[in-house]
Amino acid sequence: VTLASGERFDADAVIVNADPAALADGRFGPQAARAVRRCPPQHRSLSAFTWLAHARTQGFPLTRHNVFFSPDYAREFDQLGAGRVPDDPTVYVCAQDRDADLALSAAPDGRERLQILVNAPANGDTSSYTAEEIGQCQAAMRRSLQRAGLVLEEDFPHQVASPATFAQLFPSTGGALYGRASHGWAASFLRQGAHTRIPGLYCAGGGTHPGAGVPMAALSGTLAAQALLRDRASTAPFPPVATAGGMSMRSAMTGGTG
Repeated sequence: VTLASGERFDADAVIVNADPAALADGRFGPQAARAVRRCPPQHRSLSAFTWLAHARTQGFPLTRHNVFFSPDYAREFDQLGAGRVPDDPTVYVCAQDRDADLALSAAPDGRERLQILVNAPANGDTSSYTAEEIGQCQAAMRRSLQRAGLVLEEDFPHQVASPATFAQLFPSTGGALYGRASHGWAASFLRQGAHTRIPGLYCAGGGTHPGAGVPMAALSGTLAAQALLRDRASTAPFPPVATAGGMSMRSAMTGGTG
């Protein structure tokens, strides 16, 4: 492995913990680009607008994980497929100070920590998203919550990440959060596995089989380690063995009968 600084590391095996699209796009060099199959932009999974907020809420009994569905789910995904941010989106809210059990989930006294997510197309490498566009998406998010009875305070402290933010964090993905799109009967067979076309080079992470999410990404690391160890065991040289020598002697049972 040669770094941008020119520093070089010799290794028998390398595990790439990045989206396989970064390999295919040549970000690890032109030779490594042949290691995996390319993922065209139209085959990317979704990205998201994500608000990390500290806000007062009222009007809806939140639990830790909450999903507020769009009244027209098909239209939402038609807009995503056309590369547009939905104007009436489904909204996921993780209320981090609440209990997972609704019966035990009391509202905090004052502001609470919220992670709010709205699906978006993975076009962060071609769309920078202006402050006005982000504001429009935030207004649509608030309308969806208010329709279900959840009201956020008007000027809530927050930071927001767009598909362009995620595209910078995960190069060559356009901000796709889940690697290759999972819809379609053949999608599972197209997801990159631990092995690549280059011996000694392996993949791990959320963009690699079995998929995105902390448990899946951890499992992909286990699969990559197992593949590496199996390959090393199968290619290990046999230790040199000494063969005892001696004089060739006539067998007592087959001796001559002169």
